[in-house]
Amino acid sequence: MTATTTAPEAVLKVREVAHHLNCDEDTVYRLIREGRLPALRLGAQSERYPLGRVLRVPESALAEFIAGR
Repeated sequence: MTATTTAPEAVLKVREVAHHLNCDEDTVYRLIREGRLPALRLGAQSERYPLGRVLRVPESALAEFIAGR
């Protein structure tokens, strides 16, 4: 039996997404907060970071967002 593996999808930092969209990082955070741009929340939640420490945006989510603009 042959095991099939797929490469994990690439993810982008908020700064990289802002560069692709030619906007400010605050705008990217707003799009994520409003649910218009899906993002992955990585790291443990804490009092200081209630949503997790790190946000990453899958490349496919960015491509879909751009296509739908």
